[in-house]
Amino acid sequence: MEPVAIIAGAGRLPLHIAHQAGDRGHRVVVIAFPGFTDPAIEKLVHEVVWLKLGQIQKAITTLKDRGISRVVMAGKIEKINLMRPWDLGLDRRALRLIRSLKDWRDDTVLKGIAAELLTDGIVVEEIVHWAGNLMASVGVLTKRAPSADQWRDIEFGRRMARGIGELDIGQTVVVRNAAVIVVEAIEGTDKAIRRVADLGVRDAVVVKMAKPQQDMRFDVPGVGPSTIDSMIAVNASVLAVEAGKTMISDYDEMMARANKARISVVGIPSDGPLGG
Repeated sequence: MEPVAIIAGAGRLPLHIAHQAGDRGHRVVVIAFPGFTDPAIEKLVHEVVWLKLGQIQKAITTLKDRGISRVVMAGKIEKINLMRPWDLGLDRRALRLIRSLKDWRDDTVLKGIAAELLTDGIVVEEIVHWAGNLMASVGVLTKRAPSADQWRDIEFGRRMARGIGELDIGQTVVVRNAAVIVVEAIEGTDKAIRRVADLGVRDAVVVKMAKPQQDMRFDVPGVGPSTIDSMIAVNASVLAVEAGKTMISDYDEMMARANKARISVVGIPSDGPLGG
């Protein structure tokens, strides 16, 4: 069976995909980044090559030398890190790519990287192919369901989250009583939620939706135990995520933390009735 590579960012998703690829009989090679990739992945795959984020040519050479034509980009690397070029170890190919970008939006950067790989015959695959069982389902996923008022806030938050997604600002909004409290920008979901503490708003509703133009090869929306920890820290009450397009990492641990804190977690459709 042909080999597969994982370009691995932070979090547990690369570990899950490593398990899946190994179980399917693939030889698995990982391109890893110090400070981001969990070193535990070394125990799950055949080979790990540690590089700096800006070593694009070395990454491509590594893949080609091993006969790899399929890669999965998994795990978060906050975009703010790409704005510190002195830390990236940029090679000539990376510099050329950066100069070619028309802007620094997530989709632009990630599609640029995928296009660069494709010029050498390396295809970036959709994460869902390897992590379909991690996608949220429709319905209430915790013991506690949202109240009628919270369902109305979920509906309002869904519209707002889709709106900021269309503008490629972020994927998450925090709302209360049909008012937007926080909008996710470059900092990521967990840090955006924690900004609620500065405003002193309790029982907020967090809504996370895929962007309408979401490229499922990368940057797939995700939540996990740390999301619940952030909600607990600011006394938020409900988390609603788009079903079928949001990955839940460490599902059992996340739901256990949510149930203990009496937080509602629900999967909602992209449009139409919510079911609440």
